[in-house]
Amino acid sequence: MKKSITCFGELLIDMIAMNPGSLVEAEGFLKKFGGAPANTASGLAKLGLPVSFIGKVGQDPFGYFLKRELDTYKVNTKKLVMSETGTTTLALVSLTKQGDRDFFFIRGVHDKILPSEVELPKNTGIFHFGSLTQTTVQASKATDKLISQAIKAKAILSYDPNIREFLWGDLKRAKLVVLDTAKKVNILKVNEEEAELLSGSKNYQQAAKKLYRDNLDILIITLADKGCYYKTKNYEGLIPTIKVKVVDTTGAGDAFNAGFVSGLYEARKRASELSQNELEKILRQAVIIGTLTTTKKGAVTAFPSKSEIANYLDSLPGFRLA
Repeated sequence: MKKSITCFGELLIDMIAMNPGSLVEAEGFLKKFGGAPANTASGLAKLGLPVSFIGKVGQDPFGYFLKRELDTYKVNTKKLVMSETGTTTLALVSLTKQGDRDFFFIRGVHDKILPSEVELPKNTGIFHFGSLTQTTVQASKATDKLISQAIKAKAILSYDPNIREFLWGDLKRAKLVVLDTAKKVNILKVNEEEAELLSGSKNYQQAAKKLYRDNLDILIITLADKGCYYKTKNYEGLIPTIKVKVVDTTGAGDAFNAGFVSGLYEARKRASELSQNELEKILRQAVIIGTLTTTKKGAVTAFPSKSEIANYLDSLPGFRLA
């Protein structure tokens, strides 16, 4: 049976403010597909890879819209739970005049998924998930169940915590949960702020030294417009970004994940089995995909097509799509 990729976590509506400023200053919103693991799943599907999504939405117009979008991208939605009693989560997002994002969540059922509602597809070769389903007791148990099944299946576990303080409420608890989960996965991807929170170090290289564990094939710290830093057992390095006109950074990290996971899937190797040159080529592809996503509004809708990515990569000497 051909191995596939499974993504698990929040699937929600991003309501993106149509004008610059805080959410208080928003004059209208664009309804967009959202949720970090769902964005990654859709990005992988747009790259032509076999991917399933596990999550929970409401049986409401927003939930039906999200399922339709996943189906359109050819993401397998057999494991998607549609609640009869709860509503779909909404995330209101605006870009301030300083270029920062202002968030507000109207919490729905994404973190009320039960262990009885989840089951890892038997052909899963890579399992990608985040921490937003670890903020409640019941969803955390569902997450633990899938982690255990992925480990038993000898799948590669990819973890992007995507920590949101207003959903955790207690950052000390978030830190404990994320660090404990990091002991069980093979790929840990955090941004610069999360690296500082989890390690206590402002310097990303020092943070990487504190966060790296033997169970990890790779630790990645994304550095916004500076690219990303990576650390493995044998290698470490900085992958610079490309210069673009940034319109919206929503979903850039998720697109990076899709680019990196797709590279591993196509290579049919773990990150620890790659040469430094092979690994950096995949990381460079991921950085480019993430950066190109920032040139349009939205997350999945801004994800570049395979031909756009290929055309960009083909313009680089000695580079082709992994």
